[in-house]
Amino acid sequence: MKNKTNKTGIRRVRHPPIPDYAVYKFTKKEFVVYILCEGAFIGITAYLFYDSIIAWILLIPFAVLSLRKRKKQLCQKRRQKLEAEFRDVILSVASNLQTGYSFENAFQEAYKEIVLLHGESSLMACELRLLLRKLANNEQLEEALSDLAKRSGVQDIRDFADIFQIAKRGGGNMQMIISNTAEVIGDKQAVRLEIDTIMSEKKLEQRIMRYIPFFIIAYISITSKGYFEGLYHNFMGQFIMTAALFVYGLACIISDKILDIEV
Repeated sequence: MKNKTNKTGIRRVRHPPIPDYAVYKFTKKEFVVYILCEGAFIGITAYLFYDSIIAWILLIPFAVLSLRKRKKQLCQKRRQKLEAEFRDVILSVASNLQTGYSFENAFQEAYKEIVLLHGESSLMACELRLLLRKLANNEQLEEALSDLAKRSGVQDIRDFADIFQIAKRGGGNMQMIISNTAEVIGDKQAVRLEIDTIMSEKKLEQRIMRYIPFFIIAYISITSKGYFEGLYHNFMGQFIMTAALFVYGLACIISDKILDIEV
């Protein structure tokens, strides 16, 4: 179905479901890729630590937990992307207000700029289409922003929506408020980018260190046949390998906590 353009200059597109940024749904491709990767990982783990197909089956719940963690990470990345695009929106809105546009028209012009900057399928382009539809249905702008704030889970968007609502009702300087909000969000993004740059080397080291135990066990198993036979297929050996695997998992969790710096 081809997109059409209405009188306001906004292209009519097929409207996707209203997104909930606290929930991430894998695409079919992502689901297949992650399932294969997790299946391969627990298969290698079961072989190296237990030499048992039964162990592979018993480790499947940990693959489910890993998929949940992956969803959480993807949700966080999506929120950061939304926050970055939102800053561009309020910068555009502030600029449009300076040229004499009303609030509603300022957001409508901001939509056109966001489409040029980030594309028609970007997060904020979709959100602005939804916001403009709500305005066309006589819904208040502050209510539409509050809805976005609740769904986004982004603190800066929530703060902006609250301040916007209070200032509009109290007759505050909206242009200054919007400009200050954009500056604050921009400063936070600059700090986050600087932290990511500094931590990128440490994160690479962490990823390498995670797989070193597997390479060591695989190397010894290949070069010294039967070296680990005493640890397989008996209770004490399985207990020792399980304890080692537990310590390994705990070390991964601690390293993730250390490197997870919130701005």
